[in-house]
Amino acid sequence: MSDKSYLMFKYLYYRFWLYSLLCVLITSCSVMPNELKTAEQLMETAPDSALHILQHLSPYKHDSGSKRALYGLLMIQALDKNLMPLKPDSLLDFSIGYYLANGDHEHLAACYLFKGRSYKNAFQYDKAMEFLLKAMDMVQVKNDNLLLARIYFSMGDIHLQQRDYKLSRQKYTLAHEFYTKAKNQKMAFYPLLDIGTSYHAAKDYKKAQDYYRKIYSRPMDSLQKGFLLQEMAINFYDYQKFDSANVYFRQVIHYPYIGNNRAIRYYYYADLLFDMKQVDSAYYYAKNSFNYKPDIFTQRECYRIMTNADYLNRNLPEMSKYMNKYVALGDSLRKIESQTKGIILETIHNTDIQVVRSKSMLWYVVFFFLVIIITGLTFYSRYRHRTEWEKLQSEETHLKQKEDRIETLGSYRKSLLLKIDAHKAEQVNDRKKANAAEKEQLDRRIYEDLLHLSDPDYFYKKMDAVLNKLVSKLKSRYPSINDRELNWCCLHLLNIPTTDIYMLLDYKVDGLKKMKQRLALKTGQPGVIELDDLLHRILSE
Repeated sequence: MSDKSYLMFKYLYYRFWLYSLLCVLITSCSVMPNELKTAEQLMETAPDSALHILQHLSPYKHDSGSKRALYGLLMIQALDKNLMPLKPDSLLDFSIGYYLANGDHEHLAACYLFKGRSYKNAFQYDKAMEFLLKAMDMVQVKNDNLLLARIYFSMGDIHLQQRDYKLSRQKYTLAHEFYTKAKNQKMAFYPLLDIGTSYHAAKDYKKAQDYYRKIYSRPMDSLQKGFLLQEMAINFYDYQKFDSANVYFRQVIHYPYIGNNRAIRYYYYADLLFDMKQVDSAYYYAKNSFNYKPDIFTQRECYRIMTNADYLNRNLPEMSKYMNKYVALGDSLRKIESQTKGIILETIHNTDIQVVRSKSMLWYVVFFFLVIIITGLTFYSRYRHRTEWEKLQSEETHLKQKEDRIETLGSYRKSLLLKIDAHKAEQVNDRKKANAAEKEQLDRRIYEDLLHLSDPDYFYKKMDAVLNKLVSKLKSRYPSINDRELNWCCLHLLNIPTTDIYMLLDYKVDGLKKMKQRLALKTGQPGVIELDDLLHRILSE
């Protein structure tokens, strides 16, 4: 071989290996992005396939923060679409931090949505609403119809669970409108179904049934048809139309389902069978509901049915076991129901945005004003202007806090009285058969369930939160006030009916009148009218 031929061979040899090495490097660097892109493209049409791809990738092998952030967002989205627990939170938290630092509002809005949904699934509605409102702030910049639909849908669920039925219907209507704009007709069905559910939850059973019939032709597959039949069956049951409910339950019981819907169907069917005196069948369906991932609400109701069934069958050991579980879950549900309502958080959020915008506008005006007359202003006039402005802001903040406190108390009073009426409505059959003493016991039980008067620490802590620290202020300023008098002050300011106060505090008419006179003297007031004024002043401090 000549020298020239040898040099040519050597040149081609090294060039071949150089190109081979470059191809390997390019391929290894592009595998992750291609797979992430594929998962993102499959997310809407085949979320199970997208999840499969993501589960075979490791977020820690990504060579950039952007890919790792996208992986975290896609993984939580795939889990959500496949109705799986939205874990681990650390993946989504990294994505939120990255998109927040880089000002990526589009991806950040999606992250906030799924963070909110993860809290909603865990029944932490106050935190869920906080993140959904953040998502709303981000997404409005891009006007993403599909993302807006999902946000409004989740908000509707929270308002529905917190019994703000009118507001939930508003959110569901908006969700349906945005799903329609996004041309996602399949998902557009579910907000319509939940509008009917909101009428049912509000005990307007006839309107709910009319609405279900109105959308009867809307389901696009057997899964959606099953959801609709399920809600119609539940509505017939609560409407006391047991025969119709039985027909629909028997029809829907084996329909396709997702999540915990089979558990819900079993629970309601068990409840219906129990009311129809088919105790053993009711027990069977209630017990088997636990095989289908029931949520905390469904679990508690199934324990109630099983407890009652064991009582009728004289199976006292099992009855005691299920009763204890029923009571334990009741404590958990009370914590869920005691969360700040979504409507209050939404109002506060919107108010904060308006305040920020007002402040921004004010600064622009002040800046322009200073530019125009900067040469004519003295240090003293500028200092006085700023002082007056801060004083005005302080007064506005104080007034806003006072208005919010009044609004929160009014909402709580209304909610409490509605709950009392709802409990009494549930006891209507027992009340018809009860004598006066038994009716009094039923009333006492309602107030105990709602206010826990027998637990002073819990009751006073709750009243301090609702009534602007009334209990703590009265104890501090007037140490001679006893617990019975404190209880009257709280019940009086909650607008509890006077007849119920007689019963709860074990007073006769004259006895209560004398107690109020003694309380007026202890607080240094000349009479009962002035005592009432004092309590309202403390409430508004």
